[in-house]
Amino acid sequence: MKRVSITLSISILVIAAATMAGDDSTRASAIPKLEGKPVVPAAATSDSSKASVPSVHQVLAYYFHGIRRCSNCIKIESYTKEAIDSAYGAALKDSSLVWRVVNTEEEANNHFLNDYQLYTKSVILVDMHDGKQVRWKNLEKVWEHLGDKEAFKKYIRDEVALFLKVD
Repeated sequence: MKRVSITLSISILVIAAATMAGDDSTRASAIPKLEGKPVVPAAATSDSSKASVPSVHQVLAYYFHGIRRCSNCIKIESYTKEAIDSAYGAALKDSSLVWRVVNTEEEANNHFLNDYQLYTKSVILVDMHDGKQVRWKNLEKVWEHLGDKEAFKKYIRDEVALFLKVD
């Protein structure tokens, strides 16, 4: 038993040393990933090249829901996903746009209720620059357009376009 404990301790030390030494194979796993693609934090850029490195711009499109989901709530998720998938496939592929469905009743996610002042099921767009949130918007009109699928999808596409636009 003592031998197993020593072997485990040595393994942990080797992994920690490799990470601290900058071994690329372990460092890559330390970078947070969105939808399977690494997102490099601003701190990872070299100070000497900050002037020439373009800002990393990313838009997060969230659909927030709870455990109980009515047919309208499911429709909001479905229409939003359909609008984003059909209009922004390239942005989804290169991760400049990320689609996420989040249950706010899960303990790890309930901070979003305060972060975005949520009081009902909502579609939220978040504008990120260099890993920092710059602005966000609750697309409250999804409820108004729920009876007209094409108007709903146009609303989503138009709002996402405004967030993807880099000034």
